[in-house]
Amino acid sequence: MIIITVFIIKSRNKIFEKEIEKRNLELEFQKQIHIKTLEVQEEERKRIAQDLHDDISSKLIALSLNLHLLQSEKATDLEKKDSLNKIESINKSTIESSRKIAHNLFPPILEKFGLNDAIEELVNDYNKSKQIKISFQCPVDLSILEKEKQLHVFRILQELINNSIKHGNASIIDVAIDDENSKIYCQYNDNGVGLNPEKFEANKGLGFINIESRIKSIRGNYSIDFSKPGFVLKFDF
Repeated sequence: MIIITVFIIKSRNKIFEKEIEKRNLELEFQKQIHIKTLEVQEEERKRIAQDLHDDISSKLIALSLNLHLLQSEKATDLEKKDSLNKIESINKSTIESSRKIAHNLFPPILEKFGLNDAIEELVNDYNKSKQIKISFQCPVDLSILEKEKQLHVFRILQELINNSIKHGNASIIDVAIDDENSKIYCQYNDNGVGLNPEKFEANKGLGFINIESRIKSIRGNYSIDFSKPGFVLKFDF
């Protein structure tokens, strides 16, 4: 009885130690995800700041210089007329730059017409380049989803397509969204070079960390099928 009791205690201790080890690994994983998410957010902030500096600030400076010339008493009528034309041109360009930055933050078509149309527009924009062929199928009305979730799904697909082109050298991409068992699933396939499972797990880039973070934000799960050629990912939301 003593031997059995000692065996049971040791077994329970081992199980408890395994549970603690598992919990610690999960906490460490969550910590790394949090760190990477903050890095992605910081990169996004830098990009927006750079866009504002390059596209908006420089135009406003040029606008200010032309306004100063327009107010100058020494300026000729011809110079003033030229300044007015430049001011009008700079103003139009500044408005267009502002629209682009706003579009990157939250695409207007997503706000007005919903996720289905936003993905359609995204796919069409890439297909116009003739460098890649993307197909998109979705019999589900995604506009019923919360706006925040729609934006996350849109950004996930945007990042996946960019990765397929930039890193996977893909020329064909298939995106299919459907519902199953009260869940909506997205199946994403490309014909690119694919991923090495060991290298992928050991060294995930910021782009994929961003995708992971967004999938987690919409309480979804994802899986990658390394057995098939190209890049094959499925996630739910």
